[in-house]
Amino acid sequence: MLKRNDAILWRELDGEAVLLDSRAGCSYNLNQVGTMIWKMLDGTHEIAAIVAAICASYEVEPEQALHDVQQLLDELDSNNLLVRTSSAIQPPA
Repeated sequence: MLKRNDAILWRELDGEAVLLDSRAGCSYNLNQVGTMIWKMLDGTHEIAAIVAAICASYEVEPEQALHDVQQLLDELDSNNLLVRTSSAIQPPA
């Protein structure tokens, strides 16, 4: 599962997110849909849940939403804005 990199600073302004990677000295702007995706990348939402939320909020077919979500995730991941987490529940020690 992917989640936001905690090292990335971000703020939402007028429904759009501004991300700041201070280590790389880069900033990124997300539109409203991208911001919705970013906010759901909290380590508790699977991609299917993100796609379903987008389809519920916007008039878009699930296949197109999935494509768009995956494209954004790939871009965020390639810029080290995301981290991978284990979605498996760890057994008690």
